[in-house]
Amino acid sequence: MQFYIRVFCTITFFAAGAEARDADYYFDLALKNNARLAADRNLAAAAQGDYRKESVFNENPELMLGLMNVPVNTFPALNKEQMSSFSVGISQRIALPWESNYRKAAAEFRAATTGFAFEQQKATVRYETAERLSALIYVSERKKILIDAKKLLTATLRILANPRKDQRNTAGQILEARAALATIDNDILANDFELEKLWVELESLCGEKLERETSFEGMESWKAAAFPAIDFNAETLQASIIYRKAESEVRSQQAMLSLSRAALFPEVKLQMNYMFRQQVPGSSMGDNMVTVAASTPMPLFYPLKNRHEIDAQSERLKATESLLVETERQLTAQVKTERARLTALLASIENYSRAILPSHISAHRSHLATVNVMGGSAAEALLSYRMYLTASEERLKQIREAHSAVNRLQYLLAKGDK
Repeated sequence: MQFYIRVFCTITFFAAGAEARDADYYFDLALKNNARLAADRNLAAAAQGDYRKESVFNENPELMLGLMNVPVNTFPALNKEQMSSFSVGISQRIALPWESNYRKAAAEFRAATTGFAFEQQKATVRYETAERLSALIYVSERKKILIDAKKLLTATLRILANPRKDQRNTAGQILEARAALATIDNDILANDFELEKLWVELESLCGEKLERETSFEGMESWKAAAFPAIDFNAETLQASIIYRKAESEVRSQQAMLSLSRAALFPEVKLQMNYMFRQQVPGSSMGDNMVTVAASTPMPLFYPLKNRHEIDAQSERLKATESLLVETERQLTAQVKTERARLTALLASIENYSRAILPSHISAHRSHLATVNVMGGSAAEALLSYRMYLTASEERLKQIREAHSAVNRLQYLLAKGDK
């Protein structure tokens, strides 16, 4: 589960005088402190408790205490003497083996489903944390691009402000360059806000206050966007948490359907009483008595109740089976989509690095040299600068999207700890 994150996002943060921290430091904080994860952890523990209750204990026996007193003027005290008794008894419901087995199986699969939901929540928290860390690098790198672009535009403005005699620069071009310079300042301010916003979101995930780190290790590997091949086949798909959770829901409904059918078979309830009889004057009915009884329910109302309950459970099973098929189809489509997106992004990033960016920066420098040496208009230099800045930001954005695609693939194919 941690393989892809560690390959593409091995990031170390440095605070002043603080120990270096890598991405796993933030993952561990999130897994330990995240409130959503804590709630699902408690639900998983509760489901395990329900399962252990069903698998270890039967229903408690019933203890019965009774006192009978018949007034002298009431039947059967025909001899006009009072007649009383005290009884102690116990009763126990004895379920048939298959009913008990299906009841335990249903509890087991419900616990398994809740456990997979907890593992899926862990994968979600890791995915969201990895996305925030990747975004932090993106925003930091974007600020570097903006600062470099500001330096480049400042140098351009300096040339425009000190023209040669034969240079045909207009006041409009100088104003345009100054406006572009002010726009970069606004972009840097917006970028700083985005950086702080990401830190706040990461703090929410990690559940505690974090140091605002300003320097990152692993920038070059992040910008290189070199990812390992991600294997994908039916086995890896069916081993994922998302698929196994849907599969466990199907098995849970199968057990519930079997339990509904098993309830039609008679169960037995045994009861035993010991009655202490008081001696009744004039009668020989003074001995203690032991009574043993057995009872079983009769399915007299099967057409009205049990049949409809079984039919309803059967429909629930069909629904979960359909959801399992849909889950497999959706997972397959999502994984293929992310793989295709990653392939296209890597090719585009390579094209930007190899051809587009070098051409734009060379064109800008060539236009500036022409203006500086031979005079003429600087419009072409300003245009090539804007194209270079746009291409630089687009390349960085695609690198972030490539990391996001790998994050998404890791989440979809996560196997969890089970």
